[in-house]
Amino acid sequence: MSDSGIPRRAVPWTTVGAVLLAGLLLVGCAPVSDPSAGLSVEETVKLIEQVAPSDLALDSVAEAFALGSRSTDVQRDDLTQALVGHSIEWSFPVFDVQYAEGRYTVTSQPIPIADPNATALTRVMAFVIPQSEADDALLRAVKTGDVIRVRGIVQEIRLRTFVVVVPGVLAGDGVVESKVNGTKETQRQ
Repeated sequence: MSDSGIPRRAVPWTTVGAVLLAGLLLVGCAPVSDPSAGLSVEETVKLIEQVAPSDLALDSVAEAFALGSRSTDVQRDDLTQALVGHSIEWSFPVFDVQYAEGRYTVTSQPIPIADPNATALTRVMAFVIPQSEADDALLRAVKTGDVIRVRGIVQEIRLRTFVVVVPGVLAGDGVVESKVNGTKETQRQ
């Protein structure tokens, strides 16, 4: 009983956990700023090219943000400061592709890490604008496990799990490495 004479009800931990998880999911679903909103495809490409590049490799980012990694919060904060607002060009394995409002949301599989005692959490979520019909065809053709290369601007690292890239474009020669048959296909011109 409480001091007021009203019996206390125990709140099960599962309820507390569900409320916390729902809160995290709501934060994780918040919109991402898009510096290319209203720009043409050509202007978007110029915007990406004008932003200072980051020299951080995707695997080192994934290693730092892995669950159980040896990196400290200070090191992750420093890495975040060095990455957010900078352009990247990374290759990553595709998990899913969605299309809405003239752009593709490409989500990667968890980025592999070397530490056997840590759990890979980090994924890339890139909002990719096709520059041509060939880009559009490539983005519609990729399958889970295929590897694509994207260039874009990192807007945030969300909940230690997603590196959010907005805007993004396909980079290089559009090589897609298929994990199904081990071939490389160029589908862009």
